[in-house]
Amino acid sequence: MIHYVRLPLEGTTNTRDLGGYSTKDGHSTKWQVFLRSDELVLLSDQDKKFLEDYGLKTIIDLRSETELSSRPNPYLNHDQIHYHNVSLFEKADPKSLATLTLDSLGGMYVDMLINHKNQIKTVMEIIAEASEGSILFHCAAGKDRTGVIAMLLLGLAKVRNRDIVSNYEVSHTNLKRNAYFKENKDTLSHLMGSTNTNMEDTLRYLYEHYPSIEAYLLDIGCTQEMLDKIKARFILKAQI
Repeated sequence: MIHYVRLPLEGTTNTRDLGGYSTKDGHSTKWQVFLRSDELVLLSDQDKKFLEDYGLKTIIDLRSETELSSRPNPYLNHDQIHYHNVSLFEKADPKSLATLTLDSLGGMYVDMLINHKNQIKTVMEIIAEASEGSILFHCAAGKDRTGVIAMLLLGLAKVRNRDIVSNYEVSHTNLKRNAYFKENKDTLSHLMGSTNTNMEDTLRYLYEHYPSIEAYLLDIGCTQEMLDKIKARFILKAQI
């Protein structure tokens, strides 16, 4: 399987597995551990069966209460899938994005890292304590809030920056097929890109202020035990 191939779902356009990436220390990331996605509101019954057969056990919805009320998550009260809502950054919801004037999306991602540390810590706590199975995290587009969490997880596993950037860049291509963003392209098109410089700027900020992504996560209150649990879950050790 190739890293950037999306999962074959009809109701989403940007659902991807974070498995298969090589790490700086010779290991790789495991498949069917972390899935990044756009919103799930249009999932068909067949899509849901695919995800559940794929191993889905936990969902982390990064959207705001306003988004949830207008476009509810189909797994909100599921009896087998653990659902969590952590509103990561309310200005990243589609309606707010349409009113923002930003020099770059990278600036918004850095804002998340600086001013929304508690929310990021909460996401990491949920991941560290999640039951076995796949964890899917998503926002509306699966690009901005989702992109920041994907970057932190890949960075924690010591995936190279160029691969983290490549993982981010695919979103724009996938979102061209997304029905919601097709409908709102006139108001959102200026902020729907996933240009490499957005993620490069974010990574540059992190490495200018911290020796590693793990150091950033420790600084915001994550414990070493939490991070070790996440790494053990995500990293496939190379056979010696």
